[in-house]
Amino acid sequence: MNSANQALLTKHKDILSFRDLALGTVATYVSYLTVFLEWFEQNLPGHDVKDVTWEQIRSYVSFLKEVRKLNSRTVNVHISQLRDFFHYVLHRDWDRYEVPFLHFDEKLPVVPTRQEIITTIDSFDNLKHKAQIALLYSSGIRVSELCRLKCGDIIHSRNCIYIARTKNRSDRYAILSEKCYKDLVAYIRACYPKARKDDWLFPGQKDGSHISTQTVYNLFIQQLNLIGLGDKGFTLHSLRHAFGLHLYESGADIMSIKESMGHKSLSSTAVYLTLGIGNGRSVKSPYDFD
Repeated sequence: MNSANQALLTKHKDILSFRDLALGTVATYVSYLTVFLEWFEQNLPGHDVKDVTWEQIRSYVSFLKEVRKLNSRTVNVHISQLRDFFHYVLHRDWDRYEVPFLHFDEKLPVVPTRQEIITTIDSFDNLKHKAQIALLYSSGIRVSELCRLKCGDIIHSRNCIYIARTKNRSDRYAILSEKCYKDLVAYIRACYPKARKDDWLFPGQKDGSHISTQTVYNLFIQQLNLIGLGDKGFTLHSLRHAFGLHLYESGADIMSIKESMGHKSLSSTAVYLTLGIGNGRSVKSPYDFD
């Protein structure tokens, strides 16, 4: 990348950091803009990116769709970064009619049954791994939240878990399952007897670090393959979906589920209303009314 475009990329990164976005988010957004700048240099040599036209940007979007085969949701994130690049770095207006966001299909998530989850959790011989997966399902927390938990965040006296600085940039409490608490106690006693309240609940390999989301993902997928559930399409986020759906199936109201999952908007929780139809909590068809 030439020096001029590198300077623009650095300014874009500085502004993202100034907005106090998470480090991982900054890295992802910078990588998206890097793809655009590299494409621009390769396909439009001698042109100044500050003068990029709408037609050229549409050609780039076509490249993302047709050459890189990105799905519409991911392409929309690229478009969002170009819009921010226009506003904050190039100081140009963005015309959403010249480069509209793409339409995308809304697919229902794949959700494991309660029995599939219990079978998976019970199949772990490693107490630490068992506690991690049990905690994800029983509380509905995100894997990123699990990785940043400290021992003192488990508040057994109040049956809750303190979640600091969530995805929505706010603190909250999550449900602490009594059964999961016993799994955590077993793990601490066997593997982590000198743990203090300020220590990471699940420490990483390096001193002072916590476990990574990729590590938890890998152990989960390996266990699914081991017990014959590897072809189901489950991910770690499937455990969070299962938490919400299984609460709904058990009779919990949608607002309680929203608060339990830490959703900022009720629209995020509404998917469990759809999943619940034909899955244990469906409404009765008016055709069957007496």
